Amino acid sequence: MNTREGRGDRILLLTVLVLLGLGSATVFSSSTSVSTEFYGSSTHMFVNHLSKVLFGLILLLVCSRIDYKLVLRRKLVPPIVCGAMVLLALTLVPDFPWAVTVKGATRWLRVGFMVIQPAEIAKLALVIYVASILAQGEGRIRDYKRGFGRVLTVLGIFAVFLMLQPNFGNVLSLTLITVIMVFLGGARLAHLAGSGMGVVPAIGLVAVQKPHVMARLNTYLDPGADPHGAGFQLHQSLVALGSGGFFGLGPGSSRQSEFFLPDCHTDFVFAVLGEEFGLLGTLGVMVLFGVVLWRGIVISRRAKDLFGRYLAIGITAMIGVVAFLNMAVVLGLAPTTGLPLPFLSYGGSAMLVNLGGIGILLSIASRSSGKQRRVVV
Repeated sequence: MNTREGRGDRILLLTVLVLLGLGSATVFSSSTSVSTEFYGSSTHMFVNHLSKVLFGLILLLVCSRIDYKLVLRRKLVPPIVCGAMVLLALTLVPDFPWAVTVKGATRWLRVGFMVIQPAEIAKLALVIYVASILAQGEGRIRDYKRGFGRVLTVLGIFAVFLMLQPNFGNVLSLTLITVIMVFLGGARLAHLAGSGMGVVPAIGLVAVQKPHVMARLNTYLDPGADPHGAGFQLHQSLVALGSGGFFGLGPGSSRQSEFFLPDCHTDFVFAVLGEEFGLLGTLGVMVLFGVVLWRGIVISRRAKDLFGRYLAIGITAMIGVVAFLNMAVVLGLAPTTGLPLPFLSYGGSAMLVNLGGIGILLSIASRSSGKQRRVVV
């Protein structure tokens, strides 16, 4: 047996644990006021966050112990993809009892004691599906009918459901993840360019008809135009980052979390982290995400089969793309997308899916030995 067999990737695991620790500390300080106001307890949301982190770590452990190739052996790819589609479709059913609407968008489902966001499940489902296509060799994805076209169809179905919610941030992230996977998998540039020229204008046409999307775009193009209205959130985010200086105000000393910065414990937790830990803290988080991407690439290169290789690429892209988009939004470098920062934002579906994804990466790493083999499904 290879010396790496069964060990997983300790660097990756340690890095994720550090990110979870930083995220939990920041969520505690950023959610205190909101938690007191809406739940009557300053620690209610923090405890809820910790429960999701704990559940996610259990999921990570379970996924790391299961052989990732069982997805292909048991022919689980179609049920996984169809299940994700059904969950997305349920958010669009009028007056559906499980549906949860927030700020005019119905993106969540209440299942028992949990509220899940099907878009997060769809990300991992799409990664698994694309990896299963790429696992059959470069010739499959270069064949439009048998490979590229099928990937485009599944992505298109997911994108339509998400646009109807509406949830354009996840449409963007799903698209970027897919492009990265199929490009590295050897897709024809002509197929990628042709699809882009057809799909991007169509998505843009739908997006400009949504008032909230146009408001976010206008704020991005001219952040100072309406600092007390549409641009308020971005303005307060930059204030938080600026007030943190190099070393920060100190843990628990955030001022913006006192009802100044909206969504400071979810989509804009990176701004609070910058306020409390300063430029040093934000750069440190960027380095930690860089380590996660590095280890994901290493695991992909060492995978002994093509499915493991592309599954690792997809999960790494899933985490990296969302992290990049979130931090770009907080820094004012991209329009607001509504995407949480992996491992740091207030826990939920994204936390569980990302930690489950890390578990799959560890499963691939622990079984990395021998030559890459093509998998026929």
